[in-house]
Amino acid sequence: MTTSTNSIPKWIIIYLWITVVITVGACISGYFMPEALLGTWEALPAAGALSLAGPLGLFLSRNVATAVVTIFSLIKNNAAMIKLVLLLRIVSDGVDFMNNFVADNMPIAIFGGVMCLIEIIAFTKVKA
Repeated sequence: MTTSTNSIPKWIIIYLWITVVITVGACISGYFMPEALLGTWEALPAAGALSLAGPLGLFLSRNVATAVVTIFSLIKNNAAMIKLVLLLRIVSDGVDFMNNFVADNMPIAIFGGVMCLIEIIAFTKVKA
């Protein structure tokens, strides 16, 4: 296992910090203004949809966990950990892409798909 930054291209580090900012921003927005974040969600009027014990809570917990793991790997600056975070993000953003594509929510599907593609490319570039 290497801790050298030479095996992690700089653009990947920058990309992961940007995803941390987006993820934390989504968590804060989802917690304090869930209607703004999920305003187009069809299940929004359902009882408990914005409950922290329901879908909103699952969304927030997944994003907080992803942000914490990403920050930890970036601080440790370990290529193997960065690769694991990229794998986590590939799966997470890939599932987001598929779910939103099926639900015909194309703006979010495209966003998730582009992020997934960037993460696949980044995964192949990290030498761990």
